[in-house]
Amino acid sequence: MSEPQQYLPGTFYEVTRRCVDRAHKLTPNYARGGVYRSSVEQLYQYATARYAETYDIDVIAVCIMANHIHEILFDRSGKIAMFLQERNAMLANTVKVRYGLPGGVFERRCEKYNRLEGAPAISQKIAYAIANPVAAGLVASPEEWPGYVSSVADLRGKSRVVRRPLEYLAQDDATNPPEVTFTIMAPQEAIDLFGSVAEMAKQTASHLERNVKTARRRYAGRFAGRLRILATSPQDRAQSFERFGERTPRITTAGDLATAKRLIAEMRAFRKAHRIAREAAKGGKCQGLRSGGSPRGNKRVTFPAGTGKMHFTYGYPREVYVPLPAA
Repeated sequence: MSEPQQYLPGTFYEVTRRCVDRAHKLTPNYARGGVYRSSVEQLYQYATARYAETYDIDVIAVCIMANHIHEILFDRSGKIAMFLQERNAMLANTVKVRYGLPGGVFERRCEKYNRLEGAPAISQKIAYAIANPVAAGLVASPEEWPGYVSSVADLRGKSRVVRRPLEYLAQDDATNPPEVTFTIMAPQEAIDLFGSVAEMAKQTASHLERNVKTARRRYAGRFAGRLRILATSPQDRAQSFERFGERTPRITTAGDLATAKRLIAEMRAFRKAHRIAREAAKGGKCQGLRSGGSPRGNKRVTFPAGTGKMHFTYGYPREVYVPLPAA
């Protein structure tokens, strides 16, 4: 069993979601028999806006590569896991209909939830996401990427009305509105860390410039280019070497060791409290979970603040999260 993850309100995350078998199922355009009714950008923005408001998620930066998605998100209410579960399901279904794909779109393993703590970590990861098409050797600048990638200017705020995609969604479905507003911007909580949105943009732009220059030196002008990218089939797979089995970072503090030690200690304390609560919920016996149902045991057991599955799926109460006062 994997270790439980703690989802606290007011947390910044870097989230990465990969396609099955590294296939290019999110390719921005595949010219197979004409024009598609909806772009991948529209599918992403509709699904994201549809659930971001429900679960109180702020989108700060995005890059949709051909076979994975990078996002920098702010979770106001500790419900990021629920947001991603429902958003990704809608996005995957619309992509499958768009391309006529028989199988799944995203890998079944969990998303990469990398908690970002502090202004340097946030600005570095925003720059990393935006520079991804260049770092992958596809285009010489983020502006040349034919898919969807946000910009440093988007930190100041940008909204777009997105129509409901024709793919997958029933057009008379009252649960999915005909139009939603997709918004991308730096939340006030992030701006407060930097002192101003101008300073946040300045630091992010500095990191972005370095990332782009490094990639340009590495590829020395040998980028794939827009035309090759637009002709990519959703059935194609990435051919580059990628290590498997490496550890996924859960915390990024951009070199702040004191903060990293504190967060690691908090994570260990949470997992210990979660383990104790789980054993208490089972009555101290190793009787496991009912197949397809809720855990047996005492529903009066309270889990620690930030508990996800045991609270949202199985209905166990959890402690109320009380943030520490600012230093």
